[in-house]
Amino acid sequence: MLDAIQFIFDWTELKNIGIDAVVYSALALVGSLLFVVRLLLGFFMDFDGAGEIDIDSDIDGSASFSVFSFLSITAFLMGTGWMGLAARLDMELTATVSAIVAVGFGLVLMFGSAAGLYGVRQLAEEKTYDTKTAVGRNGTVYMTIPGHNAGAGQVRVSISGRSMIVDARTPGPELPAFTDITVQSARDDGVLIVEQAT
Repeated sequence: MLDAIQFIFDWTELKNIGIDAVVYSALALVGSLLFVVRLLLGFFMDFDGAGEIDIDSDIDGSASFSVFSFLSITAFLMGTGWMGLAARLDMELTATVSAIVAVGFGLVLMFGSAAGLYGVRQLAEEKTYDTKTAVGRNGTVYMTIPGHNAGAGQVRVSISGRSMIVDARTPGPELPAFTDITVQSARDDGVLIVEQAT
């Protein structure tokens, strides 16, 4: 890698090694410059990537997975350029093998950055759920529910496809913890009306 850094601006020496070394040098420089610009925009101008080129596919209606974005393309350029230079100068690989290694490494960085960005978007995404999807489902009492609507307890039940603990009331007798229940209805405030499962 030290040789790659030393020769990156020596275009004459790079031409002597091969035209591919010049291409790798250009990719490394352009990718690194774009990365620094993107980083500075993110820090100082609150740049959130608006206007990025995204090819999205919704996964269960959650955050979209973008393979082609400014960040992932920058990662591909940097990875291909630097790895190509390292392969040609330090590892002394042939032009063909260097190209395979460089492009492969660039693709790994590209998909890795896309996956990382997807993970960040999922963490930042506000999760919403509809308690009405629990109606008719069975669950378990998590915290004792006083009888005859005297107060609220809690139940564990599947809501919008995930197991959640929510407030619940019952019009019947008290339901102690670990009792199996069935959700009868859901109020507008999100409280479930439950009865002991039969």
